[in-house]
Amino acid sequence: MWKREPESATTPNAPSMPPARIESEPVRERISNEPGGRAVIGPSIQIKGELSGGEDLLIEGRIEGKVALAQHAVTVGAKGRLAADIHARAVHVEGEVEGNIAAEELIVLKKSARVRGDLVAPRVVIEDGARFKGSVDMETKRPAAAPTTPRPVAAEEVKRPADAAKVG
Repeated sequence: MWKREPESATTPNAPSMPPARIESEPVRERISNEPGGRAVIGPSIQIKGELSGGEDLLIEGRIEGKVALAQHAVTVGAKGRLAADIHARAVHVEGEVEGNIAAEELIVLKKSARVRGDLVAPRVVIEDGARFKGSVDMETKRPAAAPTTPRPVAAEEVKRPADAAKVG
């Protein structure tokens, strides 16, 4: 069942394949298909429409529409060109974005960034040299006001207009 064929059984005219190359780059830099990994949209990719998913995203291509990754990070690489609104946990921009950017935690515009649109996040960093036109809103989210329930009113607190007139 697990018997290997003798080497003499291989085809004599088959070209020999070089041994597989083992990459030594750190695991954190590799692109993975596992949840929580990092997806890449390469420079030759163009997308029109809404983009959503469950992992961090590096954009080096072109996107028109909307990018919605509320629980993950979005990086617009130096070659990335977006005519889109972005909503993510954190957004880093090195390329071009024409659209509004909203982040739950942080927006960073690197010195090579060119952004036209509004920024909304609790923390915003704009490096020296970045080009930006729009508004910045760094107000943190406030918890919604708890609905108030009416408290019971004691009988002594109730004043009737007729009782007020008989004071004497």
